[in-house]
Amino acid sequence: LFYACRLAYDFRVHAIREYGSVIHEFDPWFHFRATEYLVEHGVAKFFTWFDHAAWYPLGRPVGTTIYPAMHLSAAAVHALLVRFDSGWSLADVCCHVPAWFGVLATVLTGALARECAGQSAAAGAAAALVMAIVPAHLQRSVGGGFDNESVAISALVATFYCWCRALRTERSWPYAAAAALAYAYMAAAWGGYVFVINLVAAHAAALVLLGRPLAKVARAYSLFYGVGTALATRVPVVGYTPLTSLEQLPPFLVFVAIG
Repeated sequence: LFYACRLAYDFRVHAIREYGSVIHEFDPWFHFRATEYLVEHGVAKFFTWFDHAAWYPLGRPVGTTIYPAMHLSAAAVHALLVRFDSGWSLADVCCHVPAWFGVLATVLTGALARECAGQSAAAGAAAALVMAIVPAHLQRSVGGGFDNESVAISALVATFYCWCRALRTERSWPYAAAAALAYAYMAAAWGGYVFVINLVAAHAAALVLLGRPLAKVARAYSLFYGVGTALATRVPVVGYTPLTSLEQLPPFLVFVAIG
């Protein structure tokens, strides 16, 4: 696992080592600019910010049209490093956030594989090694690529791990609360949260169809769906979409019908 984390980090910071802390691509530059505004003006003004320099001459209400988790996370890390007088600039932090979260996603993928393989440490280590270097994730979490997916994938895997952990025994269903928190963070980080809520609902329905104890699955899913949806709807750009989207209704309705 340590070797997998080392590979994950080394691959992702190669560009930083070669060229320094440089934000690249268009979207990461916008996200960096938004994070600068957040750090300079605070959370309250960030969520009411109307950017007249974007989509000129129309402008853009950034606070209600952006997934803010990545910006809030980078600002929090920067504030912590400033407190310890580390010398890290905001640009340094934003460039390294994808690499840090890439390592976190590697660890969480290993934990998920271990959980699903009957506590097999070998399966967890193998999955972590794959996640460390798989191109599909690597290209979205390279140093300097300060974009939503770099943070959201870690939240996605954390949601699935906590969900599976909640189903281990009859008494482990409270772990679904942790899954709900990870899902809420995912919803605040990336529009792909729709896939997460759909897959968890479909998995719960499949477990019931396969004869798993209904009470255990129902407790875990009810806690996950209730807490997760309540928190996700607090994200301005998400709003009440989790309650009204037709894409998310079928798996939930199937599970309810089975229950």
